[in-house]
Amino acid sequence: MLEIRRQTSRWPYRQLLMVSVVVIEIMLSGCCNEKSLPTALRNLNSPNASDRNKALQVIAQCGSRGESAVRRISQLMYDENVGVASSAAYALRKIDSKRAREALKRAERSRAEGR
Repeated sequence: MLEIRRQTSRWPYRQLLMVSVVVIEIMLSGCCNEKSLPTALRNLNSPNASDRNKALQVIAQCGSRGESAVRRISQLMYDENVGVASSAAYALRKIDSKRAREALKRAERSRAEGR
């Protein structure tokens, strides 16, 4: 009985360690680095909707560093794929520059007008 207690008393520490490793991996995978942004910018023009969506998510994580893509991202708000269009709007909100805010306002006005 004593042996069982020793084994189970270690379990919370192992579980905590495993959870910590997973959290760190998630945090690192969401980082915007020197390689991820240029790749994401290229993938905005991919014929594959999934690639465009992933690219927009990376750019959103980069925030203001994605400013150079505002024009292309604003075009993607009208993408035939709803997920891509939604990710484009999210990326513009995260970029949060004057040009990005203007693009969001234009899209809102055009939707209100029924275009």
